[in-house]
Amino acid sequence: MQQVNQSISHSIKQKLANFNWNLLIPYLILLGMGVFMVYSSSSYFAMTQFNNSEHFFQRQLMYAMISLIVVLLFSVVNTKLLKSIGLISSVLFVLLFMLIYLVTFGVDPINGASAWIDFGPINIQPSEFFKIAMILYLAIFLSNNQRKLANIGRVYDGPAKENGKKRGIISQIFTVVKKPILCLGLFIGLILIQPDLGGVIILLSICVVMILLSGVPFKISLSTFGIAGVAYSVFILFIQLVGTIPFIPSYMLNRFTAYLDPFGDVQNSSFQLVNSFYALARGGLFGVGIGESIQKSGYLPESYTDFIIPIMGEEIGLVGVVFILAIFFYFVYVIFRTSLQVTDSFGQLVYIGIAAMFLIQGSINLGGAVGIMPLTGVTFPFISYGGSSMLVSSIAVGIMNNLFINQRLNQHILEKEAN
Repeated sequence: MQQVNQSISHSIKQKLANFNWNLLIPYLILLGMGVFMVYSSSSYFAMTQFNNSEHFFQRQLMYAMISLIVVLLFSVVNTKLLKSIGLISSVLFVLLFMLIYLVTFGVDPINGASAWIDFGPINIQPSEFFKIAMILYLAIFLSNNQRKLANIGRVYDGPAKENGKKRGIISQIFTVVKKPILCLGLFIGLILIQPDLGGVIILLSICVVMILLSGVPFKISLSTFGIAGVAYSVFILFIQLVGTIPFIPSYMLNRFTAYLDPFGDVQNSSFQLVNSFYALARGGLFGVGIGESIQKSGYLPESYTDFIIPIMGEEIGLVGVVFILAIFFYFVYVIFRTSLQVTDSFGQLVYIGIAAMFLIQGSINLGGAVGIMPLTGVTFPFISYGGSSMLVSSIAVGIMNNLFINQRLNQHILEKEAN
């Protein structure tokens, strides 16, 4: 028994000694800045709602401490568990049950969406946890089907032919990945009912990026991204010309009209966006000082969640915001760079999926805050207030660190054997 304990202790020490600090240092900086900015941006709302200006700060600090433990745990857990289709499927089943519960019993909405389950002192958002579960599930599935994906578009007795007939590219891709697509469709349908448009956009984007970068020929991937860009442009043009779309709820359409004409309805659909502009303009180059924001005092709703970037711009200025964004995009760059160094396809796809998750979510939040994209209710990773988002982001960091450590230890073993 003592030898087993010593072996486990030695294994953990080895893993701790091989942490990816290029990834963890920007993560820790962003985590710390997030807690600090939540304290500043939420003080007014915390005082008016809870008579305690530190209410949201205290909760965010608690989430940050839990997140650090989560990163550590996922960094040292057995890597085989991350690749277990049985375990990931079980997690997906639990999340599916939670989403069905939310839709069926109509939990009290927060900011218009019934997306959170109340567990006493904390609220859990299942759709957030589905992001990382989906990335792992897709990585397992796609890594096991890379040869089929690489053969898409080729004319021989493979996925490009069925009963001797050549099939279209979309048909070929769907044939290979129909299982995860159908699974994703079920979850997305439930998330849309909540409704959570921003979450759906992120999930779909991650799925598309992972599939197209999993071995699909480059020309096909490039063409798909191009078609998506054209489709989005046509959609925006259609809204400008027609002004209404029957199957899109009015509140969603209002977000697009506000984005297209920010000053068209300042007191209603454009209220948040215009006040976001005011905050950024007032901050100027160097800001008005920490805690000195006016817009957070009731003028800009969700100042500590969706619109924390404008409050940062008001208090620490353009220079401060650019500095934090530089750290964030460096963090994403490190993930993409490390994905090129990972030797197994599962690890590469996990890195790609997580990088896409952070990049897409951060870009959507930033784009909405500055008026170059529609508002979707998406928070900024690590910086905005939110326990579920922070925990999921930290789980992702822990998983990436785990894969990095595992590869480094395997390399050490191979080097010793070679010598």
